[in-house]
Amino acid sequence: MSDSKDLEGTEEHPFSTSSFLKDVFMCSLVAFGGPEAHLGVFLDRLVVKKNYLSEKALMEWMAICSFLPGPTSTQVITGIGLERGGRSLALLTLVVWALPMILLMGCLSFIPQVFGSSNSFPVWLEFLVPMAAGFVAWAAWQIGRKVVTDKLSVALWAQGFAVVLMSGSPLGIPLILLSGGILGIVLGDSQKFEPNDNLEGNSFPWGIFILFVGITSTCWIAMQFSPDSLILLFERFYRYGYLVFGGGQVVVPVMQGELVDQTGLLTAEEFLSGFGLVQALPGPMFSFAAFAGGLSENQGTVTRQALGALLGGFAIFLPGTLLLFCVHPIWEKFRSLEWVPKALAGLNATAGGLIGGALVVILLGIDQSMPTYVFFLL
Repeated sequence: MSDSKDLEGTEEHPFSTSSFLKDVFMCSLVAFGGPEAHLGVFLDRLVVKKNYLSEKALMEWMAICSFLPGPTSTQVITGIGLERGGRSLALLTLVVWALPMILLMGCLSFIPQVFGSSNSFPVWLEFLVPMAAGFVAWAAWQIGRKVVTDKLSVALWAQGFAVVLMSGSPLGIPLILLSGGILGIVLGDSQKFEPNDNLEGNSFPWGIFILFVGITSTCWIAMQFSPDSLILLFERFYRYGYLVFGGGQVVVPVMQGELVDQTGLLTAEEFLSGFGLVQALPGPMFSFAAFAGGLSENQGTVTRQALGALLGGFAIFLPGTLLLFCVHPIWEKFRSLEWVPKALAGLNATAGGLIGGALVVILLGIDQSMPTYVFFLL
């Protein structure tokens, strides 16, 4: 998916797996906010500073992963690892990106009483939101100037911008991206196709697809016959991972509906404490599953609670990763079709508008004070 020229990995600048994973880890330490802010971090470190892929390729990954269920930004950075080094590097990328926050949120599930509620965090945490907004603003500018090139792309950018401000539906983002792609096909100019030499092959990975279906079926069957809470926990979080579109902002309310309102595994206060924590800390918002999984097992032993945290974190990231592995090998075939680059141009322009709209939403929700503006500019 990346452009084949001017990327790290040439003879002059050989690709280093250890350096790449170090950069992924550094991204995980500063990736505050949601997928839009994470995209800004990826753009800054992986594209501009290290040149692992082009801006165009990053936007392409963002567009494709927006159509997959699961954690969008996690799938994007896992996809970059998949393209640069195959499935083994993709899995290492996923671990380096997600595991630190899974472990941290799992540990925090043991001490919710320290925080009491989502309103009792240290004051300095309030300034992490404007810092995330700064990443979003930079990404909106950098990407916007690349994808907005003609009247059609201006209109599609405005369409994406408007839907973020006007639509409260989780389906709004995939639908508006789909419409952007269709309009790009119908009204757009021809786009140059740049082949990718990094793919392992173009055949559909039936083994991975069968594994995905098998785990899904086994979870459903086990849920019907086993009363063990850990099995039920794994099924819940695995289901969240393959049914929820829209990233962490969508999956957390879905969890609240089942874990708090329906089953009572967590109290509203406990849930809000964890939600406040995951918003204030860097990394993927789906790592909230480790906090919720651990806390839902806090009536058992310490070992059982630790297993609940690890299973929750593992289960929620698993299906999205398997689906990404299924999509990637056949993507080059679709890219070579004449209409696909035109669709991607429409998708990218629309996605640029989504990032711009997300910036406005974030800015409207933060405290309008001088310290806030200082952290935003940082």
